[in-house]
Amino acid sequence: MAPLRTAAAFAAVVLAAHVQATEVPLPPCLDPFQPFVYSGCFQETSNTQLLPYRSPSTPDNMTVEECVAECKGNGYRYAGLVYYGVCYCGQTVNGPQVDETQCNLPCKGNETETCGGNGIFSVYSDPTFLPVEDVTIEDYHALGCWTDDSSMGRALVYRQDQVASASLTTKSCLQACRDGGYPFAGTEFGGECYCGVVIGNDTYTAPAEDCSIPCNGDSTEICGGRGRLNLFVAHELQSLEPCGYEPPVSSSTTTASTSTTTPPPETSTTVTVTTTTKATTTTSSVCTTTTVIPPTCEYKCGKWCSSPLPDWDDVKTCKHAWSNCAVQVASCFKGAGWPDVLDCFDFGAWCGDVATYCDSNPRGGCFKGDFWGKKPPKPGHGNPPKTVTVTTACPTTTATKTTTTTKATTATTTPTQCPIPTPTNICIQPSSKLYNYGPGHPVGGIALPIVTCNDLAADWPAYPFKGYTDPDSRRCKKYPRNQCTNACADACREQYEDCVDVYAQGCKTKPTGWWVRGRGVAAEERGERGMDFSPVQRRTLLGWGDDYTGAVVKCRAQYADCLSENRGVTGAGKCPKFGGW
Repeated sequence: MAPLRTAAAFAAVVLAAHVQATEVPLPPCLDPFQPFVYSGCFQETSNTQLLPYRSPSTPDNMTVEECVAECKGNGYRYAGLVYYGVCYCGQTVNGPQVDETQCNLPCKGNETETCGGNGIFSVYSDPTFLPVEDVTIEDYHALGCWTDDSSMGRALVYRQDQVASASLTTKSCLQACRDGGYPFAGTEFGGECYCGVVIGNDTYTAPAEDCSIPCNGDSTEICGGRGRLNLFVAHELQSLEPCGYEPPVSSSTTTASTSTTTPPPETSTTVTVTTTTKATTTTSSVCTTTTVIPPTCEYKCGKWCSSPLPDWDDVKTCKHAWSNCAVQVASCFKGAGWPDVLDCFDFGAWCGDVATYCDSNPRGGCFKGDFWGKKPPKPGHGNPPKTVTVTTACPTTTATKTTTTTKATTATTTPTQCPIPTPTNICIQPSSKLYNYGPGHPVGGIALPIVTCNDLAADWPAYPFKGYTDPDSRRCKKYPRNQCTNACADACREQYEDCVDVYAQGCKTKPTGWWVRGRGVAAEERGERGMDFSPVQRRTLLGWGDDYTGAVVKCRAQYADCLSENRGVTGAGKCPKFGGW
């Protein structure tokens, strides 16, 4: 689940107190749809509605499933339940998040589910919406003049009274609707601004001349007419999979996954000894102790540091180190920051070098130190392990002739953390012939984050799966078996956000996109980085050739396909026991 955006939520709090609404409800969505994702427990403040739309359904039989179906059917991004099952919907969550213990009231329709508290909402979000932050008022498109005089209700139900009528412009109205997350915006009678998630049923197009009143804040613009709206829409603020959506026939192929053997449990041996000794004493001169200290930041990309790879001394433990490396790539794209995030492509290639090294059966053995000497990180991006040697006088030893009787018992211990399994993702990278993305070739080279088995023993029984989006696996989000679809939805969204932040951002520099030439960050930025683009970056990104708009279109298309492709993922048969895929 992608977290709620603090800035957008704060802006919505400021606006919500000034919004008026009259709405004719639509029926709940009865078609199959992508499950809403639990977002947390939120508190409604005294002067602001947390979610503005209240369901007309009685709370007596309300369940989480019924509430999200109503919000889905009415086109909303969020669903919230309060006080045993009163259902609300909205485009933004207008209140602070609070501790989960405050959501402690059961739903009247299903007492095994939680329906908020007293003034506290259990909030769920529809993962098929794009982040509001990625949308600007330039994404709104004019739809012309429309009627707004029906006895059945307004065309757009949320009036934005915080926008001063005397200074209203088209831009100020669009900004208010964008900040509220509303896909539809409309200006009326020169000084009124309205927003909505859908257009009222009894609303129709009107002749252009019906919209003829200048905007109060700019007489060169038209802001509707009497009972007439100048209507605008930003499709980017609508669900990618609205109620009734039918997913396209998938053209992707799934590669069969490989299995790894569960590592044997650690054992310890207790020995009872009976000894007969004839002793002589000897003294040695010098002893040395060598200690290898792993670096705190083994590979650095901008603001991001990798967790050190575990040491290895054979092919099996080498593969474990490769797995540990591969699952950190997504966290690099998430945390490095622009433009240093481009170095994450090199980090991903370095992880691939680990896998190649494991398979190469190097002479003299398979060791991390040997690999580091052959394939160090890019200059300035890696810190090798430190080797410390201490020389001391050896302790006094006793030479003995011993007769020993040994009774051994073996105790089995369960490891608290296992090597991350071979990074086979339960989530599927979608394919598109139109946009030329697919498995091994995602848009802009930004791979789908890996969701695989949980590597922590304490978490695994309740949460067998984990989405690896942080270099420290303890901070990664974990999922129960019945939330694999949610896990993949989170991975799809993370891939989309990284696609826009990295690939589309890079395409802003040149109209045809720097991805074709492997260049494009402004010269002064390259100077700050102290380096040009690496061969890996050029090779990974070569051939897309988009401008910013084209890049965003591909990122969005891939995100929509990703949600559709992973709608039915269950994780069945995967991670059946701790430490095994």
